[in-house]
Amino acid sequence: MSSVQPLSADQIEAYHRDGYLHLPAFLSPGEVAPACEAIARDPSIGGRIEHVHDGVEDTKGDPRNGYRLDYIGWFREGDDWLGTCTRLQRIAEAAAALVGEGVYHYHSKLACKPRIGSGTLIWHQDYGGWYQDGCVRPDMLTCVIALTDANEESGCLRFLKGSHKLGRLDRIPGDHAYANIHPRRLAGILDRFEEVPALMRRGDGLFFHGNLVHSSGPNTANYDRWLLELSYNALSNEPVFDDQSHHAARPLDVAPDDALRRGAFEGVFGRTPIQDLSDRAAEGASIYYREGFPLLS
Repeated sequence: MSSVQPLSADQIEAYHRDGYLHLPAFLSPGEVAPACEAIARDPSIGGRIEHVHDGVEDTKGDPRNGYRLDYIGWFREGDDWLGTCTRLQRIAEAAAALVGEGVYHYHSKLACKPRIGSGTLIWHQDYGGWYQDGCVRPDMLTCVIALTDANEESGCLRFLKGSHKLGRLDRIPGDHAYANIHPRRLAGILDRFEEVPALMRRGDGLFFHGNLVHSSGPNTANYDRWLLELSYNALSNEPVFDDQSHHAARPLDVAPDDALRRGAFEGVFGRTPIQDLSDRAAEGASIYYREGFPLLS
C-alpha cells in the first residue's frame, strides 16, 4: 500500500483555480540535506554548472550586469540523490493528480540565482518553449523544491495568479529566450492579475502550470538561492516534432517514497547524466538555447 498522502480535492481545485499549489515541508530537512551539503562543498557541481540566461538589456554575456541563472540540467534519471528525487513517488503521484493522467519526466534543472549580479527574469510562460518542442497540449507542469529559502530578498519566483487561464501567449521574436510577451499585452495582463511572491522555505514544494505567467527578481540576499525545477508532461502529450528524442515519453521508474529518507541512492550528483550546457549542439541543448526562435504556429 502506498504511504503517500494523496492531494486533497481542495488542493487540486486550488491548483486549477490559481495555476499553482504550494506544499510546505514537502521534503523533510533530512531528505534535502544530502543535496544541500553537496552544494555547500562544491557549488560548481564538479565544474558542470553553467551560466545560461542573459537579460533583456545590452548585457548579453556579462555575468555581473546581465540577468543570470546558473544551471545544471538533466532529462534522464540515475540512481543518485538527484535522479531518485526526480522519480520520487510523492512528486510523480502529485504531478499525475494535477495533470489528470500519468506523467513522465520531461526535463529538469538545478538553478542557482547568485547573490551577486542575478538581475530580473522577465514575465514569461514555460509552455511557450514546450509548444515549440511540439507538445500540442499544455498538460505540463513544474515541481519546484527549495534547497534554500526563497523570498523576495533572495529573488523568489513571482506568479500572476490565475494567468494560466489565458492559454498560451504567442512569443515575439527577440534577442533573448524569454522576451516573449508583447509589452502592451503584458501591461494589460499585469493590470488584471494579482502578482504574488512564491515564498518558500527549504524543503517546500510548489507545483505550477506550464501556462502560468511568472518571473523572478534579483537576489539581494547574502546567500545564493538554489531551486530544483522538475518538469513533467502527460504521457499522451509527447512532442510531435523531430529532434525531440530527449523528450520522448518514457514510463517513469517511480522511486519508493521513503527512498530519500532511507538513503536508498548512490551519491548525490554522480549517476544522473548531467547535460553539457556548454555544447549548444548537444542533445537537449534547445531546452536552454533557442537562438533561432521560430514563430509559433
